[in-house]
Amino acid sequence: NALLKDGGLVLNHGITSTDPDSGVTPLGAAGFIEKYVFPNGELPHISLALKALQSGGLEALDVECLRRHYARTLACWSENYEQHIEAIHALVSETTYRVWRIYLAGCAHAFEQNWVSLHQVLACKAGTCEALNPTPWSRAYMYA
Repeated sequence: NALLKDGGLVLNHGITSTDPDSGVTPLGAAGFIEKYVFPNGELPHISLALKALQSGGLEALDVECLRRHYARTLACWSENYEQHIEAIHALVSETTYRVWRIYLAGCAHAFEQNWVSLHQVLACKAGTCEALNPTPWSRAYMYA
């Protein structure tokens, strides 16, 4: 909160757990990701992220779930990865190649299955006048 100027906005974009208790993801995926991709990473439920924002003196103005979009994005990345195997092998080790191959395809599947999600939260300092009207009243402008 102290680093955000009055009227400033924060956009938190993060992968979240779909388990309200932030439990372990299915099929041992958490262990793989912990070991090879995001050591010491956390996957909180969106409710915990919102609670942390509020505890930090911020007000959530908008919350958007982008799970389906990210499933599609990861599937496209995975497909693109598969189409450039030779170029990738020229840049990275076999282990690194395999880790990211598994990660991209596995995460696409995890998002499709609703095992994990992705949220964007727009926030500002709680109680500031600017906090009352920085966003449109609805999302109708997106569908005009």
